[in-house]
Amino acid sequence: MWRSCAPSWAPPPVPVAFTLGARDVRAAGHAHCRRPPLPTGPVPLGSAAAPALHYPLGDGTDPAAWTALKALTEHLRTGGG
Repeated sequence: MWRSCAPSWAPPPVPVAFTLGARDVRAAGHAHCRRPPLPTGPVPLGSAAAPALHYPLGDGTDPAAWTALKALTEHLRTGGG
C-alpha cells in the first residue's frame, strides 16, 4: 500500500564527527593523530594502550564542518607512524 505525505524541505547533511579506529591511529601515529587542525582535540575511546580517537566537528548545522573534515582527513593521511 502506498501512502502520501506532504512535501517538506530537508537541509543537506553536515558531518558531526569523525572517529578513527585504533588500527588507523597506530598506522598514522598516535602523536600525529592527537594534534589535528581543529579547534578542539580528539576524544580518546577504548583502551589507553590502543585508543580510537573521536573528532567532534560540530552540531550538524554549520556547513563549515565539511571544510574541517577535509582538513582533518588530509592531516591524518600525512601521518605515518
